[in-house]
Amino acid sequence: MRRFRFPQTAATLLVVAVVAFFPAAGRAQEQQGGAEPPPPTTVPEQPPAEQPALDPEAVAEKLKVKILFTDGVKTVAIPRADLGFKVVSLEPVRFEVDRAPLKRALEAQADVFKAEARNAKPYTFKGEFHLDPGQHARALNVPTTAELFARAVEKDASTVRWQVTLNKTPPALTAEALEGIDGVLASFSSVAAKNASRDNNIAVAVASIHGMVLKPGETFSLNQTVGERTKARGFQTATVFVNAKPVPGVGGGVSQVTGTLFNAAALAGLTIDEVNPHSRPVAYLPLGRDATVAYGDKDLRFTNNTDAPIYITYTFRNQTLSVTLFGKKTPGEQISLRPSIQRLGPGKINAQLYRIVKQDGKVISKSRLFSHAYRWQPGT
Repeated sequence: MRRFRFPQTAATLLVVAVVAFFPAAGRAQEQQGGAEPPPPTTVPEQPPAEQPALDPEAVAEKLKVKILFTDGVKTVAIPRADLGFKVVSLEPVRFEVDRAPLKRALEAQADVFKAEARNAKPYTFKGEFHLDPGQHARALNVPTTAELFARAVEKDASTVRWQVTLNKTPPALTAEALEGIDGVLASFSSVAAKNASRDNNIAVAVASIHGMVLKPGETFSLNQTVGERTKARGFQTATVFVNAKPVPGVGGGVSQVTGTLFNAAALAGLTIDEVNPHSRPVAYLPLGRDATVAYGDKDLRFTNNTDAPIYITYTFRNQTLSVTLFGKKTPGEQISLRPSIQRLGPGKINAQLYRIVKQDGKVISKSRLFSHAYRWQPGT
């Protein structure tokens, strides 16, 4: 049997055909031989589609719209154009917001939402007791308001009203600090003769006392509260008594402030720690019920002997000094003051002041608040 032998040229062609027919095998052989693989085929990026031009009139209309910013009480309206709005799309409507002009616009309106703190205070209206809770100080928080608003608009283009964020600070005196006060303990008034310098001194002293709160067990000192009577502190020269003689002195009139407050404290049943009547009677208070002060020497001091705070209101209007002490009332309690006067001759009067306490109409205590000798030279 004869074997057929291909010519060399035909055999070569057969190998090439096999390799061409099985390319993967050919590449595998090449890789095994150490050849580098061909680079991956990359598809060129397509350029972004051009956005259609926005209608200028439509954009202008969108930016005219005013945004309402409110704190629930006050509201301001600001056009979108002033708030850093940029129209990104009209269908659907979308905005981008530049924070810088947004913050500037809000800062320009910050005073609208600003409010000072107001202390809590008790008061009476038509004979009924009330407690004003006061209010927190409020200030617009521009950064937070701006950021939250911008995010909301960029998410929802229909946003046209926004509740602003406020920083709130409680008042110095809160309603909690007055807990336990349920009414008026005592009130007392006196009338001042008209004199510009004396009126000034009364007003300065009254203002320093008005709104004070005494905690249970706390002692009030007029000298500590009003402070030294000097011209640098706003006091003027007016008549005072020195050695029972009327002479010019800085702070004249503060004694009337003292005497009026003393009567209210005594009628409220508070503990009187120190009281000093004048050297001679005064026209603006009943004999035996006056009180004076001298900085560094004589003082008016009384202590809150109740289990609730004492709130002092003190006013000076139309020449009338008025004090009201608010606190925790004792039902059925009545307190009165009774002077006992002995006239010994010209310029000589002895006086004692008694406090009488009644409960449900019955006297339960009588105590002497002071015993004093008025001595002065008549005609001076």
